[in-house]
Amino acid sequence: MSYRVVKEDILSISADAAVLSVEISLNAAEGPVCARLEQAGGEALKEALRGIGFLPVGSAGAITVESLPFDHLILTAAPRWLTGKANELLVLHRCYESVFSLAEDLGCKSLAMPVLSAMYYRFPPEEALHIALTEAEKSSREVIFVADTQALLALSGRSYRKPEIISYVGYYRDHAIFALDNGLFARVDLRPEKIDVAEIPYFEACYRTGNNPLQPPLPEAEIARLREIYETYSW
Repeated sequence: MSYRVVKEDILSISADAAVLSVEISLNAAEGPVCARLEQAGGEALKEALRGIGFLPVGSAGAITVESLPFDHLILTAAPRWLTGKANELLVLHRCYESVFSLAEDLGCKSLAMPVLSAMYYRFPPEEALHIALTEAEKSSREVIFVADTQALLALSGRSYRKPEIISYVGYYRDHAIFALDNGLFARVDLRPEKIDVAEIPYFEACYRTGNNPLQPPLPEAEIARLREIYETYSW
């Protein structure tokens, strides 16, 4: 529906639900926005969290805390950045999908939330913000992102930098695979008559190339052609 990024007290925002990023242990995640919700929720929030017991990374759950000015508090366990090759970006996408799907089930039309994983856990802030805004665009909810820092707010006003190719990985059937500097991979169609570029996670890239170990190498000229397709493709 719509989204915006602000730098203000999350408790002052009028929304049907707030989103709290939590650890797997259900302690509030790092950052001023989550700390503000945790402080305002007090013992009632801690008791409600104990009732959930466990929340897998990438999933979402909901509780009601009377001391908070929201009908619902939606919880999600956002990922830490490990190596960039552990599907961190894909899991972060799934966090938002889980949150927005649950919000729809609860009948929430508006959400106030932090930018998940941004500025903490060594997660690249540009990628965390890009995923947040991409998923918010696909949602039918009104989403108000509350930036933890002024730097994150400033970053939200900049154009997204298209990831750069680090290296050619290999190919499987009709697609060449390139490693990108954001931890994901680009899949580029080999067929000259078809221009198709897609972003894929690390697991899929390894799975596909690993299942075709006897493939002959692509000529350097063909790899260069595919690189150019990626560079000129509108991401």
